[in-house]
Amino acid sequence: MNESSTLLEVRDLKVHFTLKRPGLFGQAAKVYAVDGVSFNVKRGHAYGIVGESGCGKSTTALALARLIGATSGDILLDGQSLTSLSGESLKEARKGLQMIFQDPYSSLDPRQRVEAIIAKPLRQLTRMTQAEIARRVDELMAKVGLRAEQKKLFPHQFSGGQRQRIGIARALAVHPQLVICDEPVSALDVAIQAQVINLLKQLQQDMGLTYLFISHDLAVVQHLCDALSVMYLGRVVEQGERKELFSRPLHPYTYALLTADPIKDPTLRGKVTRLRLEGDPPSPLNPPSGCHFHTRCPYAQDLCKVESPRLRDVGQGQHVACHLVKIVDGRPVSPVPAFA
Repeated sequence: MNESSTLLEVRDLKVHFTLKRPGLFGQAAKVYAVDGVSFNVKRGHAYGIVGESGCGKSTTALALARLIGATSGDILLDGQSLTSLSGESLKEARKGLQMIFQDPYSSLDPRQRVEAIIAKPLRQLTRMTQAEIARRVDELMAKVGLRAEQKKLFPHQFSGGQRQRIGIARALAVHPQLVICDEPVSALDVAIQAQVINLLKQLQQDMGLTYLFISHDLAVVQHLCDALSVMYLGRVVEQGERKELFSRPLHPYTYALLTADPIKDPTLRGKVTRLRLEGDPPSPLNPPSGCHFHTRCPYAQDLCKVESPRLRDVGQGQHVACHLVKIVDGRPVSPVPAFA
């Protein structure tokens, strides 16, 4: 086992889909769903990926879990490359990486009892005996706040929040090194969302879990994650530690996301200028030239339209892909207003 502080390394990950050719002589279109994403997740930490619908964050999660194929790039879990694995090697590696899905209604088999749902990864990925599996199921039910006798019930007999707890128990069954949470609370009522987020945080503390958290809700990410990447149209536009990124966003898109929601910090209310974005994100079928964000950015210049900015280190743990962020006296200076 690699004891490095980095558990997951994602290097220049690309996921492109070729669509069906329109007609006999038509040219097949390509969707650039994920277009060169890189980030690291530290062991025992929670890492967030945020952005609008269609930015590629869920496709990134599915590629990491090997549920869809990557076009290029590399995914290393605890130093082992996952992209080239297949067969028994991939099956063995899956024990180290499990997933909590977005919709607790469709991600559970309605024909199976809860005990069978939670036990499935144990039967498929381990050599535990029936007695050991039964004990593990009871242990997991207790960890997620469900009663042992409820294991005989079917998913339809539970509320949405309870179903997501079942999904969490299933994901934790084989002691994974990394748990990918793909919008795990977006389908739940607001009051239930807080309960599930608090449960995930408590489980992380109790079990030393590492999370990759996919979300469009910045408030959820701010509560749970230690660091994050902001994605726009298949690319990372900014990444860094939570405290720095939420207190000093550098990329105009990050600033727009942060100021779109009501300001929760009372010391900042009335001091933050909201940046409103016009129009919808462009299609990943035909992304804009240069910086993908230039069509919606109020600060865009001619350079932004023709040259794609690289994600660069600007100090203090922040990386940003924006031509307009300059280094002045050793500190990054952005075109967006500073949070007062």
